[in-house]
Amino acid sequence: MTQEVILHKDDLKAILEFANKYPDSDYITVSCDSSSGIGILVSASLRAIVNQDPVIITKQIVDESSW
Repeated sequence: MTQEVILHKDDLKAILEFANKYPDSDYITVSCDSSSGIGILVSASLRAIVNQDPVIITKQIVDESSW
């Protein structure tokens, strides 16, 4: 199954800025949730090491405020 998500250039820029804060992380997971039926929530997550602990850091890229 193929899903298409349309992102504004500013959203892509926000994902890149988020990724660049953690240069040791090579991969970003972008998650989209359209269960509200109104719009799509988009978040970006990456794995990093913080204080010698492996963590997953998630940032909301598109939220309800843009609807």
